[in-house]
Amino acid sequence: QMELLAPKHIKKWLDKSAVNMKTSLGNDGKLSRPQITRLGGLIAFVGGRTPYKKILDDLTSNGFLVQSGNGFELTSSGQSELNRLTAMAGLRPEHYADTNL
Repeated sequence: QMELLAPKHIKKWLDKSAVNMKTSLGNDGKLSRPQITRLGGLIAFVGGRTPYKKILDDLTSNGFLVQSGNGFELTSSGQSELNRLTAMAGLRPEHYADTNL
């Protein structure tokens, strides 16, 4: 393991910061944990990946994705939810969208 070569006061600050680090999305109250999970599932989907089963079940049961052939399709309410959650999280489409969409 590599040792951090920094003055003691910097090492102390870094150690303390690492303990207190949390995602700003969940920590600052902008998005709840279920919203973060849902956003992750929607971003995974638009990025061409299949979300984990539990997340996929949430997305389909809430009408954000529908079965289409051998896969799924984003519904208009799914697109609205994606837009709403990304806006709340302070993200822009270029942060998560596949440029081929």
